Amino acid sequence: MLTSDQTVRMRTIDAPVKPQPNAVIDAETVRVRPVAAPVEQATPVEPAAPAKQAKPAKPVPQAVSAYDNSKTVRHRVIDIAAKPLPSAIADRIPRNVSSKPSMWAIARVLLVLLIAAMPIMAIPVEVFGLVSQGTTSILLIVLIAVLATLMVFAPHRIDAIVGRGLIAGMVACIVYDAARLFAVHVLGLMGDFITEMGSFVTGEPDTAGSAAVGYVWRYIGDAGGLGVAFFVFAFALGIDRWSNISAVLASIGFAVFPTWAGLIATVAIAPRGEEMMFPLNWATFTITLVGHLIFGLFLGLAFLKMPRGGAHREWPWPPLLRVLRERKQR
Repeated sequence: MLTSDQTVRMRTIDAPVKPQPNAVIDAETVRVRPVAAPVEQATPVEPAAPAKQAKPAKPVPQAVSAYDNSKTVRHRVIDIAAKPLPSAIADRIPRNVSSKPSMWAIARVLLVLLIAAMPIMAIPVEVFGLVSQGTTSILLIVLIAVLATLMVFAPHRIDAIVGRGLIAGMVACIVYDAARLFAVHVLGLMGDFITEMGSFVTGEPDTAGSAAVGYVWRYIGDAGGLGVAFFVFAFALGIDRWSNISAVLASIGFAVFPTWAGLIATVAIAPRGEEMMFPLNWATFTITLVGHLIFGLFLGLAFLKMPRGGAHREWPWPPLLRVLRERKQR
């Protein structure tokens, strides 16, 4: 019966059995070969010849690779992240390693900021008598259609920022209006100038349709546009990398200046500002200021809910503040 660690090679009877050395030993490597099992009528095995002195090893030529050996694994991951990858892989790579934005990406961001600023800027333009808000609304609808087409047929990472900023601005405006409408309808400290804003678009003052248009313009246009503008500026500047308190304070500052300051300046400077908007007194001054502070607070709290770290960050380019700081250090 054969043991498990032996091998039997069947040979024909007439074939001679070649001698097998027990081992071949050189200066660097020992190769052990199995000893053939004894076979009947096999010739005696001669002793192995003494091993010769091993020759010095030749240098191995350098391997040719597509990678630059001077780069670390981290650098190679960054190089791969700059190229388009399947979503299952790209989602695991930090999104702040991409190169600077292309001209088309910059144009897209500017289009988003233009649409976000137009509803709030249409108010002083109307009050100063430059362009009617009805004309501005037509141009705004055309630009929104262009942006919606781009989002459908050429989506981009920043589309998530636009959508969340729009919702955050509308939610913050609801809380703002809870305080403002209490001062208007319960305390009677000021009138509701939102219905007047609707008449700028429809040309029909003191109607239910104008009031509805005014509030739609306020929530979707003014508040939603301000939310989109702050979210885009915050990610572009790198505010998402700040602490929670600093980010909320930045949002409150954005709501006070330039938003609230621009509103008060329009009422105070325009020839028909108080007539078309609201009288400027201590009550309207305080109510509008408190309302914008509330708006900025809740907008900042909503911003904290945005994915702001690592692979979850939606802004794909380095923040401008960091780029400027690095240029100054050079």
